[in-house]
Amino acid sequence: MISFLEFAIFIIFCLYVFKESFSYGIYEYKNENKFGGVFVIIFSLFSIILSIVAVCIS
Repeated sequence: MISFLEFAIFIIFCLYVFKESFSYGIYEYKNENKFGGVFVIIFSLFSIILSIVAVCIS
């Protein structure tokens, strides 16, 4: 079982990673790579959600 502080740090890290990947996805979307930009955004969203769920379950 993880403590609340560890969980809060993990959530902050996940939000930072999502912000970076979302901004990169927008960058790719605007620069003639629409499929790649959308794929990066969707993949990062699902990976962040699944990692939070996995930590909550364990």
